[in-house]
Amino acid sequence: MKLAFDKDDFLANYWQKKPCLIRQGFADFTDPVSPEILAGLAMEEGADSRVIESRADTESGWLVTHGPFEDYEKFGETDWTLLVQSVNEWLPDVGELITPFRFLPDWRIDDVMVSFSCENGGVGPHMDQYDVFIIQGAGSRHWRVGERQAMQEHQPAEDLCQIKGEFNAVIDEHLTAGDVLYIPAGCPHDGISLEPSLNYSVGFRAPSKAELLLQLGDIAMQQESLQDRYQDPTLSSKSVSWVIEKTQLDALKQFLKDALESDETDALLAKIISQSKRPLPEPELLTTAEQIPTLLAQQNAFIEKASGARFLKLSDKQFYGNGEVFQVVQEALPVAEWLAQLQGSEATEELAKLAKSPAECELIAEAINQGIIYLYIDES
Repeated sequence: MKLAFDKDDFLANYWQKKPCLIRQGFADFTDPVSPEILAGLAMEEGADSRVIESRADTESGWLVTHGPFEDYEKFGETDWTLLVQSVNEWLPDVGELITPFRFLPDWRIDDVMVSFSCENGGVGPHMDQYDVFIIQGAGSRHWRVGERQAMQEHQPAEDLCQIKGEFNAVIDEHLTAGDVLYIPAGCPHDGISLEPSLNYSVGFRAPSKAELLLQLGDIAMQQESLQDRYQDPTLSSKSVSWVIEKTQLDALKQFLKDALESDETDALLAKIISQSKRPLPEPELLTTAEQIPTLLAQQNAFIEKASGARFLKLSDKQFYGNGEVFQVVQEALPVAEWLAQLQGSEATEELAKLAKSPAECELIAEAINQGIIYLYIDES
């Protein structure tokens, strides 16, 4: 699947700057999931799903119902939307929608949310705190999207955040299958289904400073090299004890800057951004390095990166996945890079040609045991 547009122009003029509409970004687009399969997934206990209804009989005009669902008859045939988060972690075909967007950093990718809307279904005008590409599947939808502007938010129902008042739209269009809408974080938008339709939202996380600092603080507590204590600058006995002096503030800020600019912090940030949104499935039995050559040589054997897994390169010697560091010796670097670029399923022949040494086999075994990749036999 190829996204037909100028990536360099997009990155220079639109990415995190302003919204844009890519007409027929995916020519001859075929839905990787049907409404029936999506509805069935929302009946599963572990799926994160909700139905948002536009309801005139409620005080706010909106109602949110969380899954799992037993049936959908009570919602009627109009004015509601089913949303299911992280469908890529359940259905590999949906996960393939991420591949065309890998010109952006892997660690930024959050998940693929899929929505099914009846006629006149929508979630109301709102703003997201992440960057998103919305791919129009079956059906059609009317979208209004504005650039960043001062808007007031409110919650008309539990777990439903909308904006008050009208916004100035720079995109006001009907989307059909294969059209792609890009919306940067903080841009108001509103989509209303014109007929039963499917939408695929490829979201990119945009953590706030506060969120990153909180995560960094939690993981830094386990780092011995960051346990140094603050020391005062030169003090004067004439200083007033209850005055916070600028020299003290400067010393505190420098103390933190030194920590943030250290090599240890590079490693901690790599651990944080390599973590999956949800826990990766752990294999029932551990795989050893000695087993790898035989496993890769199996007929019809395939290797796949787990949905939601990240395997990121910080240096030629260090890769990160599932919040863990992988120390890579020079001879195993091609294998590490092969695993990092992996998206979807690949036959094991190419990896088998690369993985000859014990160090290379150990790296593959460790990635399997961490749940980052898995091997399977295609028996079809």
